[in-house]
Amino acid sequence: PQTTLALERFKKLYPLKYAHTCTSGTAAIHIAVNAAGVGPGDEVITSPITDIGTVIGVIYQQGVPVFADLGACTYNLDPADVERRITLKTKAIIAVHLCGNPCDLDALKAIADKHKLVLIEDCCQAWGAKYRGRPIGTVGHIGCWSLQDSKHITTGDGGVVASSDERFGPILQMCGDKGANRG
Repeated sequence: PQTTLALERFKKLYPLKYAHTCTSGTAAIHIAVNAAGVGPGDEVITSPITDIGTVIGVIYQQGVPVFADLGACTYNLDPADVERRITLKTKAIIAVHLCGNPCDLDALKAIADKHKLVLIEDCCQAWGAKYRGRPIGTVGHIGCWSLQDSKHITTGDGGVVASSDERFGPILQMCGDKGANRG
């Protein structure tokens, strides 16, 4: 009952159709990377300044983290450098909202859409942050949050992965629960 209540409250803050709880923010990112179809040799562009949890899911899927430059004043991904680093092997972008500072999501989403990539938002350090009036985690294809004991909202540990995208939302729970479909 507590998990059901937590997800109901989560969806009031982050109006996403599909949400799945998991063991950590790192697990949420791993689920997102798996749902995005990242596999051996696929590249995922992300921030070089982040918690290791951002790249562990990529490595677990045998993907290759590719680090893009950061903006001089934002310490977030520089969209122009993200686009320069896209190759035929690139499958996804993980935008890290480090220390509650939202990335330039409109630019990153446009790049992801242009190149048919999945935009994953690492919201683990940014509970409650908004980008141009929209809650972070709702602009990209998949959002990931941490509930670890040092975060703004905590359950001691845990995480949430969520999406409204019909390509990814329905499989988040299966990616996080040994392939089982409990729905």
